[in-house]
Amino acid sequence: MYMIVCFDLEGPISPQDNAYELMKLIPNGGEIFSKISKYDDILALKKKDYEAGYTLALILPFLISHKINEDDIKRVSEKAKINEGVKELVSILKKKHKFYIISTSYEQHAYSIGKRIGVPKEDIYCTKFPINDYLHYDIDLQEAEKEILNLKDHNIEEFFNNFYEKIDKDIKKIIENTKVIGGKYKTEAIYKILERENENIKSVVAVGDSITDFKMLKAVKEKGGISIVFNGNEYAIPYAEFAFAGTNLLPLAYFIESKNKKEFIKKWNGEGYFHHVNKDIEKIILIHKKYRNIMRGKAGELG
Repeated sequence: MYMIVCFDLEGPISPQDNAYELMKLIPNGGEIFSKISKYDDILALKKKDYEAGYTLALILPFLISHKINEDDIKRVSEKAKINEGVKELVSILKKKHKFYIISTSYEQHAYSIGKRIGVPKEDIYCTKFPINDYLHYDIDLQEAEKEILNLKDHNIEEFFNNFYEKIDKDIKKIIENTKVIGGKYKTEAIYKILERENENIKSVVAVGDSITDFKMLKAVKEKGGISIVFNGNEYAIPYAEFAFAGTNLLPLAYFIESKNKKEFIKKWNGEGYFHHVNKDIEKIILIHKKYRNIMRGKAGELG
């Protein structure tokens, strides 16, 4: 059976959170990113139409302020590890099927990783990010950065609401126009791919791990496709049909190619854990949390 395999990037393909690593080029940037990520989580829980993963747009003022450019993004991306077994998985699946990446990642990072594992630009759906076009803006955020470092969790929402409301109107427009490919936009990408391939959603295998993937996983599962969570968190696992926790992606290639997925799970005795996500969800979450921490460390805690 011909399948259209759609993988998230950060988590399943590479453990690096590229935006987090990029912010670490800025003094105290990792801490600032973590605070903004918490704000993003708050908005995702409170606002009905808000799409989680918007952190990638919200950090823009800080990247612009410190003149971070496309070469910086590429340099950070070059240091990103590729998960064990990914190249073999892509090679195996591309022999009979079509392989796509759907990622919140900035395009510079997504294309760099794609090149390293044999996925061309045209098969990657990601966040367009022409940051060099914005470097002529001069904004001083030193005082704001000091305040952010001292923020308590209960003050995060109020502070950032005011910060983004009062920010320079041109910068605000850039933030608003940055379309981060997460949430419903990942689902949109699935349908664009289906139109391009002239296939229906039952041919889709979607693989994700976090809050930005759950809508894609849910849509594919409900429409008869195959949805898989890899080293996922509590936001993604309940919306997938199957789950795999491990340190090597190669078994996932064999699972995707298997004709009887439930039988494959029953017989599996290799490294890692396969589950059919229909019961014991809390147990699955604990297993995945362990592997997520092993594989992603700090990045795995970021939503």
